[in-house]
Amino acid sequence: MTSDRRSSAAFAEITRKDLRLLLRDRRALVVLLVLPIAFIAILGLSTGRLLGWRNSNQMLRIAVLDAADSKVSRQVINRLTELDGLRIQRVATKTELDHLLVDRDANAGLTIGKQFNSRVASIRPRDLFDVRDSRVQASLADFDVSVESAAGGAMVRSVVEQLALFSILKSILPQAVGLTGFLEFMPDNAATTSEEPAVGTASDAARPRLDARAADSEIAKSSDAGGGNPVYQTIVPGYTVMFAFFLVNIMARSMIAERELGTLARLRIAPVSAFDVVVGKTLPFLVISLLQCGSLFLIGRVLFGMSWGHSPWLLMPILLCTSLAATGLGLLVSTSVRTDSQVSAYANFLVITLAGISGCFMPRDWLPETMQSISLAVPHAWALIAFREALADRTPDVAIIGQSCLALTGFAAVFLTVGCWRFRQIV
Repeated sequence: MTSDRRSSAAFAEITRKDLRLLLRDRRALVVLLVLPIAFIAILGLSTGRLLGWRNSNQMLRIAVLDAADSKVSRQVINRLTELDGLRIQRVATKTELDHLLVDRDANAGLTIGKQFNSRVASIRPRDLFDVRDSRVQASLADFDVSVESAAGGAMVRSVVEQLALFSILKSILPQAVGLTGFLEFMPDNAATTSEEPAVGTASDAARPRLDARAADSEIAKSSDAGGGNPVYQTIVPGYTVMFAFFLVNIMARSMIAERELGTLARLRIAPVSAFDVVVGKTLPFLVISLLQCGSLFLIGRVLFGMSWGHSPWLLMPILLCTSLAATGLGLLVSTSVRTDSQVSAYANFLVITLAGISGCFMPRDWLPETMQSISLAVPHAWALIAFREALADRTPDVAIIGQSCLALTGFAAVFLTVGCWRFRQIV
């Protein structure tokens, strides 16, 4: 009992001493807290979002040429203007529209042709929808409307085509139904019988109107994702994970300094086990890592308006397991390097490389599938997967978070075990 009490007091004292030294080390605090905040703020500014401000580069810029110049065409343009995330610029000529696309002052060009009015006047409800599966079968070409995009903007063109189509449908559908009646939605070869009463037909007719409205609503919602600022939903977790593993450098330099001062040798001579020394030297960094990660998420919420997801408590085990893995890797590296120059060369290279291949610099979804699979061999990737699930707009899948935390704990166990073994060899 006396031996156990002495052992606990020993590593507790080592922990308190190292924690005081770390909190006094301004360089360490700058690396762990100030630098991540600076990176997050700079990237937020570069993407046009900071403190709720949104730059025009976050708006989808559409140049519109209205050759029809009618009440309906103006209504279509007004509906596009009302959608959040779009900036509509009217042009008078096709040449002006082309110049905007070439100069990239517009992401896409929408042309409403001269035949738009006649096409709208002759359109029938059954030309718009396939009633059998409630699917929109009309296209922009049916209305003499076309969309162009700047070079390499195929995805932008596709999005603008959908927005324009549903804006047109929303503008003309009430008038089309009012003129021809609901029964016009029925296919040409359909007939109302006693087995299929007219009430059912009207119900089928109403469904496409609801589908069009719902689709239009979904597109409007997708133009500015809810649940917090979407930029920081990716940046904050990515750079939190990256800088959590910067703890490797600080742990390695601390261990080298202790070795050069002879502190480790004196501790080994004292009646303290190697395990107690390792625990006492590691716990302060775990505490610092938890404070760092928690502070970055708090700052992300307060300063950058990010969301903590539907269940914020799920972030706690992820932060803990990420800090454990970072501390374990720090112990392994600190017992493997011998000089400060080796820390600069090897530790920095290791931290930056692991962050790069795992998706800390960019969303993991942007990585090729092969790279996403390879990145599962490093703890960073599992931390990012867990954070992405916890911060999702929908209800998070606890199984995915649990699997990720289990993987992070496994990495931590391996790193700590090898680090403890290496510590016995160097002291």
